[in-house]
Amino acid sequence: MATDNGIELPDGFSSASDYAAEVKRVYSPYAFLAQMHIVDFLVRPHWELLDVEWRDYFMSSEFDISKLIPLATHGQTDEACPHSLREFVSKMFSLQFPRQRIGDQGTSEERELVLKYFVDGMSEKKREEVVDLAALVGHVARDTGSDLVVDVGAGQGYLSRVVAYGRADAPRVLAVDFAEGQKRGAEVHQRRTLKRLKGKRAVAEGYQGPRYLESRLVHRVLRVDLESAGELATAAREEAGSGRWMLCGLHACGDLSSSVLKAFVESDAAAVVVVPCCYNHITEGPGAGFPMSLELHGVQFGINALKTACQATVRWESREQDTMAGFQRNYFRALLHYLMVTMGQLPMDAPFPAVGGVTGTELKAAEEHVGTVGGDDRAFAVYAYAALERLGVKWRPTVAQCVEARQKTSDGYRQMAVVWTLRSLMGPLIEGMLVVDRALYLRKHCGPAGGVRAFALFDAVTSPRNVVLVAWRGGRGGSSGLKA
Repeated sequence: MATDNGIELPDGFSSASDYAAEVKRVYSPYAFLAQMHIVDFLVRPHWELLDVEWRDYFMSSEFDISKLIPLATHGQTDEACPHSLREFVSKMFSLQFPRQRIGDQGTSEERELVLKYFVDGMSEKKREEVVDLAALVGHVARDTGSDLVVDVGAGQGYLSRVVAYGRADAPRVLAVDFAEGQKRGAEVHQRRTLKRLKGKRAVAEGYQGPRYLESRLVHRVLRVDLESAGELATAAREEAGSGRWMLCGLHACGDLSSSVLKAFVESDAAAVVVVPCCYNHITEGPGAGFPMSLELHGVQFGINALKTACQATVRWESREQDTMAGFQRNYFRALLHYLMVTMGQLPMDAPFPAVGGVTGTELKAAEEHVGTVGGDDRAFAVYAYAALERLGVKWRPTVAQCVEARQKTSDGYRQMAVVWTLRSLMGPLIEGMLVVDRALYLRKHCGPAGGVRAFALFDAVTSPRNVVLVAWRGGRGGSSGLKA
């Protein structure tokens, strides 16, 4: 793993700009894979777009579909794998943005504090994320002399409370969310947390938080987007008074991450710490969420490629059963689309109806309509009836039509699993472009005393969206502690 003044890079790169140029070059000839939609796979010639050698290899009787999992997780190929496919896999892995976690940010004492007083409503995954990000935010606040932290997209206030109450020298926090319901929920959690922190147990155990706890954390409803970044900065400046302030966000969704970075650039904020997520909600084009830097100018992903960036192949091996079930879900959804198109229930070019995740209750209710047909034929017929019920579509195929459709497209299951895997291999490459685009945008606006870091903060298996962006303009005591 290499680095460019705080921006982590794959081995072989010393410049973030050079990395951006290379991933742009490599992505271009394979963009069709990332932009392919899986729902219309069985009614469009997507499979034929693959190299014929690749198709022959994957469809040979010697290739077992289970090999897709180590291929996606580790880049593992066998001797029969075509050279060009092996090169593609190797290239995808060698250009991934580094996802290996760089140490723990939170100390064991900070972790224990969260488990004692702040776990109200948190999942185990959320606890680990909050501990590490709160420790990093606190470090940046102290190093830049920020007296106020603005937590954007604060939701239920999990991060806000740990940042505000976790240390005696904690900064004040302005927690911002666009939903009134989230604000009310966060305030309920806040009151519960304050009750614990003021209780006899906390006193006996030596909890030493900041003084005047109630005033340390304020919640506010504010919609933040690319057009309203200035309003966020104004609200922060009003709350900060004459003091310094900074921005943060845990899994700020889609354009919200871009909006927070824009607010930092266009204001007097001392620093920003953001963990982005939900890349499929990023808008593209001039003035949009991507690209933000000149280096990635001209790249156009499209919604399917941005969804691909959200894939987490690092989880496939440890969750093999879920992975295989995912292959089947994709196939069933495409098979339903095939049925609706071929039976004249949906025009070929019509928008895809959004089915979403069919629940176990919905599947059970559909079983009574299917009869005694067994195996995969039954599983698809049950899915089709449940999905159509969810869509509010009155038409129903017969069970015989479901069976016939599955038999006609029997190769489609394997073909779709292959294409889904190859697409997913491109996810980290696309994510790398998004990360370095934002890092280069920040670097351009930090000034000579500031800097940028981009690195993996969380465990990638537990938290697939684990990359944090940190930028600062310098602080009271210098910014040396923030440098890699």
